[in-house]
Amino acid sequence: MAISETRYDVRADTTTNTLYIELAGRLEADEIETAAQEATDAAERLSDGFYIINDISKFTPPSPEAAKPIQEAQKELKGMGVGDVVRVVASDTSQVTENAFQRRSRQAGYEGKTAQSIEEAEAMLGL
Repeated sequence: MAISETRYDVRADTTTNTLYIELAGRLEADEIETAAQEATDAAERLSDGFYIINDISKFTPPSPEAAKPIQEAQKELKGMGVGDVVRVVASDTSQVTENAFQRRSRQAGYEGKTAQSIEEAEAMLGL
């Protein structure tokens, strides 16, 4: 039986004006809140029109209540001037997870694209 690692990683690449977010495993509500805050903090170092590559390929969907910080961060990032957003999914990524992220981004006022790898996402953005 494989053990799923629970973690998140957020980093801003000022050279490519890209915010990288990785969510993996089943994060607890406080971890999601911290990751969301770190994402908006990191985006402050980027310029208007910045890209987001959000790797949710190993993410397990949280409860609707625990996911609220994600939606709040999406709205805040939209207000900060986000440009294109690409979500990295795997063939076994939960359709529930993928649909939830797409629905929340639409509610925040932007559409996300989908890629199968970080490399594909970067290529889609011309990085």
